[in-house]
Amino acid sequence: MSRPIKVMVVDDTITYRMIMKKVAETIPGVEVIDAASNGQVALDKLSRVVVDVVLLDVEMPVKDGLATLKEITARFPQVTVVMVSGTSRSNANIVMECLNAGALDFVTKPLESNISRAHDALRLDLEPILTVIGQKKSREAEVPPTPPAVAKPAAAPAVRVTASPTPTPAPVRAAAAPVDTGNRPQLLLIGSSTGGPAALSRVLTDLGRRLSIPALIVQHMPPVFTASLAAQLAKASGLTVSEARVGQPLVAGEVLLAPGGQHMALGNEDGKLVITLNDGPKVNECRPAVDVLFMSAAVHFNGPSLCVILTGMGRDGALGVQTMKRNRKSYCITQDKDSCVVYGMPRSVNELGLADETLPLDRIGHRIAELCS
Repeated sequence: MSRPIKVMVVDDTITYRMIMKKVAETIPGVEVIDAASNGQVALDKLSRVVVDVVLLDVEMPVKDGLATLKEITARFPQVTVVMVSGTSRSNANIVMECLNAGALDFVTKPLESNISRAHDALRLDLEPILTVIGQKKSREAEVPPTPPAVAKPAAAPAVRVTASPTPTPAPVRAAAAPVDTGNRPQLLLIGSSTGGPAALSRVLTDLGRRLSIPALIVQHMPPVFTASLAAQLAKASGLTVSEARVGQPLVAGEVLLAPGGQHMALGNEDGKLVITLNDGPKVNECRPAVDVLFMSAAVHFNGPSLCVILTGMGRDGALGVQTMKRNRKSYCITQDKDSCVVYGMPRSVNELGLADETLPLDRIGHRIAELCS
């Protein structure tokens, strides 16, 4: 039986420390072993106790969340950090910096005045994150230790070697079919979740100004935070990136990001493709959901398209990709396991045999540019 993951709660407010501790301890496989009132106290304690996960408040006196995160990443790389944030725009901007600086994910402090509902809301966000961390720690613990190096035998008498054996090349997942230059994608659709902000930044930065078609992105994220993410992606990539608005037309070279808390879909207005937004029920426990966007594109867009599924937990996007590929004009790239923060969404697509290519993160942006050129 695997051991529980050991959690430290760091928050300057005793009330939130108690709430976080109480909620985390209700999650199977989680043990809260310590708490700290600011980042400096947390760093001092991390030198003395074994901790797997730090739940780290963004705003604190003495040493704030971002400064603490950077020091944890440098001094305690085995520790996973999940940011805990308020919902203000300034908090959202800091959280984006934290996600790019190594934080796994974030949760927001509940706004419910009712204690029971606040606990339920926090647990709903926190449980899947801590569960994934626990599963990853268990897999790492099952890996057998590397056997000690065997002493090198004494050198044998020299013999004449007539030919060196050719090393066996590592298996490479090639494209399913050569790129049809007469069938270039006219629409780029991207879905991502946990680890997505940093992955999106890398992909769009690698694309640079070579994006020649409209791009639509669904990143699982609550309201307010997506505006900060759009600004951060625009700054990093040099592309025009913004939160999508109702009725907004698609423009080549522009990137539209689904607003947090709303489903983004494609619609048709007087023969033109436009953005629609709605507050419909969550799909795959998500709003916005990747499946909603992709399935609407399957209805309203009949041209060649490129679907990209990046890191994230869950299965959101698999059904959407499956629907998109029915018109035989959609190409799909998934992020590979080794470069994913959480290999959930790409795996669900791969398991259905829907991916045409599976690539490491640092090759995806370049490949998109190549396919669209």
